[in-house]
Parts: sequence; structure tokens; C-alpha cells
Amino acid sequence: MVKYSTVSIPKELHEEIRRTVLADPRFKYRSVAEFSIEAILIRLDEIRRELEKEKRNRKKRLAKIVQDIKKELKL
Repeated sequence: MVKYSTVSIPKELHEEIRRTVLADPRFKYRSVAEFSIEAILIRLDEIRRELEKEKRNRKKRLAKIVQDIKKELKL
């Protein structure tokens, strides 16, 4: 069974989602909660990708530093 928690958003944002997203059948959202869950998942995915990219860049920089140190030691 899925457990839920409550997240508060400003009333104006809630109403904007209702007017913009729920009122237009093209988007096929049944509730503000359904839209919010998808928006949160999309943003989490963006953050995870950004963190992975930073991790790869750190590894590349570290490998370059190690390579430079090895070159210096061979001199």
C-alpha cells in the first residue's frame, strides 16, 4: 500500500494549476496532486542528472590531476 504525506503550496499556485492544467483536457491530469507528483518527479530527475554530471566532471578533474602528478614525478 502506498503511503502519502501532505505538501503545502501557496493557494495562488494551486488555483493557477487548476485554471491552467486541469481546465484543459489536453493535459489529462485528474487532480492538482497528480500534476504536482509528476512535476516533482521531473525536477528530481533533473537534479539527479545534474549531480551525476558533476560527479563525472570531478572524476575527470581528479584523473587529470593524477596524470599531471605522474608526469611530474617521472621528470
